[in-house]
Amino acid sequence: MSVFDDYDNYDKKLNLSEGTEHVRESETQDKKKVEGYEPNPQDEKYYEVMGIKNSFDNVSVGADKYGQMLISVNTVKEPGEVTLDSDKKKLKGTRRKKRIGAYGDFYTNLYADRHGAFAYRADRNISEMRMIREFEIMAKRRVSKEQRDAMPLLRLEEDKAELSQLRSMSGSQNDNYSERERLERRVHKETEYRDRFMARLRKARRKTYAKEQAEQEQQTVTKEELAAADNDDDENDDANNENNENEL
Repeated sequence: MSVFDDYDNYDKKLNLSEGTEHVRESETQDKKKVEGYEPNPQDEKYYEVMGIKNSFDNVSVGADKYGQMLISVNTVKEPGEVTLDSDKKKLKGTRRKKRIGAYGDFYTNLYADRHGAFAYRADRNISEMRMIREFEIMAKRRVSKEQRDAMPLLRLEEDKAELSQLRSMSGSQNDNYSERERLERRVHKETEYRDRFMARLRKARRKTYAKEQAEQEQQTVTKEELAAADNDDDENDDANNENNENEL
């Protein structure tokens, strides 16, 4: 019997990939491209600052030079499936759908609107809590539940509501026990994922500020060096003029 029998794909992902979550930390100056995202040539370039990948799915967080952050979500493979639709593997920026939200923009593939890779773009000045909450709201409206499986925190509120409903319907402790137990495990894992992602996103945001500060400091140093050089040139000119006058 396959290890995938008797529970759905989402539970397979949560359980089988739990120990294989790999985190990537990059610097924007490394010029590493955002994984799972094919940029639109008209867009500013996004470079990855953080990524999370397991056996099935990939989440990549990038930033551009103006402080815009992009969270890209795509599927690497599905449990038990040999082939995968290309629209799930990559968000194609050259032919994407864009929706404008209250705190950012949401992107999906043109011909796989609800069932392909997707992304969320927001200004880094928005808190990570607000960013994630808006991402969750827009993903729930625009992306199928199966595709939201790629990023477990996008299922958290929905699963918590379902669990609460199951608990309220139970007449005794044994009613719906197996289903409640499975949902409780889901909610626990999704909560852990959200907390980890929140901490990593906060670190990624700070990294973009640190880069900008370093660039500003470098520009200040350069200006000071130029000013000092100009002063030296002026002093040398004054000294040369004085020597010329003495010779006359």
